[in-house]
Amino acid sequence: MNRRRTVPEYLDGRIVDMHAHFFPAKLFASIWEWFDARCWGIRYRQTPEELAATLSGFGVSRFVTYNYAHKAGMAADLNRWTAEFAARTPAALPFATVFPDDEGNLEMLASLFDQHSFLGVKLQPLVSDFYLCDERMIDVYRMLLERGKILAVHAGTAPVANQYVGADHFEPVMRELPELKVVVAHMGAYEFDRFFDMARAYPNLHLDTSVNFIDPNVMAELVARGEFPPLQVPNAFDPDVLLELSDRLLFGSDYPNIPYNYYDCIDSILALELGEEFNRKVFFENAARLIGGA
Repeated sequence: MNRRRTVPEYLDGRIVDMHAHFFPAKLFASIWEWFDARCWGIRYRQTPEELAATLSGFGVSRFVTYNYAHKAGMAADLNRWTAEFAARTPAALPFATVFPDDEGNLEMLASLFDQHSFLGVKLQPLVSDFYLCDERMIDVYRMLLERGKILAVHAGTAPVANQYVGADHFEPVMRELPELKVVVAHMGAYEFDRFFDMARAYPNLHLDTSVNFIDPNVMAELVARGEFPPLQVPNAFDPDVLLELSDRLLFGSDYPNIPYNYYDCIDSILALELGEEFNRKVFFENAARLIGGA
């Protein structure tokens, strides 16, 4: 049973989680095994259906279904599963994934957009090992722009970096398609200033809050228990910058692949004490505007 903790009445039942992961159960198990080997605790180990119900208990009304293919030939099956899951889960906001080596990506996406109301595409180059500015992806991005769909990307260098991530590999996409609707995971951690500047420059670029802001005491306790590696979890930001960008910030949790309580994700934003207007924007108003246009 999830005991309600600090969700204000004006948020309860209205929160939109713009960074959540939903995979088939067997693939989830493999992902959690990978995290286990790296001292990264997974607090919520349930079936996809149970995970969706648990989110509702935290006051979440809608959530995205991010997943990603780490090799060629996976994306079509993942997208088929997501379509089936979203069809029986009204709160789900379905996102597709693609892999640049696969053929027929545009045709597959057209079907998902037209027949299954997918909102966009999620890409994770840290896992999938391709550059976001890869020429093979530009037609996908153009399709998203033409249809008003959303590109959700892990573009920053947190929690670790490989050769494929970083603002230098993503900003060329924005220069080519400055009107593209984008959600950057983790606010672009650890390259915050670069992505803050992009949010200022590009009118449809948004930043999700996932894994940032968490109470340092919560993280220290998890590290001490061996449930989280000794990684930096940013929690100190200039309030003036957050208020400046308040129309571009989206609440995200990285659920269920988190070691702390889901309420810690919510509390971390409320603890900023930036006011009800800010909270409403971050927790649901900005998301509603973004997904309403997709």
